[in-house]
Amino acid sequence: MIFWVFSALVLIIGLLDLAAIWLDRRTWRYLSKPGTMLVIILLAATGLPEAGPYGWLIVAGLLFSVAGDIFLVLPSDRFIPGLLSFFMAHLFYLVAFQAPLTLGGPAGLVALGLAVVGLPYFWFLRRGVIESGGKGLLLPVFLYLSVISVMVWRAFGTGQPLLIAGALLFYLSDAILAWARFIRFHRLADLGVMSTYFAAQYLIALSVLG
Repeated sequence: MIFWVFSALVLIIGLLDLAAIWLDRRTWRYLSKPGTMLVIILLAATGLPEAGPYGWLIVAGLLFSVAGDIFLVLPSDRFIPGLLSFFMAHLFYLVAFQAPLTLGGPAGLVALGLAVVGLPYFWFLRRGVIESGGKGLLLPVFLYLSVISVMVWRAFGTGQPLLIAGALLFYLSDAILAWARFIRFHRLADLGVMSTYFAAQYLIALSVLG
């Protein structure tokens, strides 16, 4: 029963956040954006302590994600603290995903695919990154791209559909966000960013419940 209650709340508050984006009600988002994530954390917490260290690592990643959400939704630009928060979240996730560290077989193909997609995309973003924050922003953005790529690679290594889908949705969410921030801004791009982001975090949280 508690699972369905929390899942319904995630859907309702998440839709309110999307409505706030559509209606351009920024102040609503101060509650709806982190509020959706807090319910996702509560959902994951119902799997503790049975999930052991894995569960605690995922919850830690979700908590750092909330911090990143708060930094990015505030009116003044706190992009670097937000980026750092999500960087830490991915570190917790990739440590939690107990997968063999190998570049052979299917894992190698995944790593190659991520490199083929990620490196050209970073080069494509390069000019916009420099215009946005100077050359000093290139390294943080590259490091973030690297850590989320490793997180996706590790997720594939687990062979768990929930984690694979969650990791890919997270990657897609950040790709849309990067496009909107560094290439061409559109207010409604946030609809794509947040819908894929909430879905990603929800699926990752579900993995704690087994």
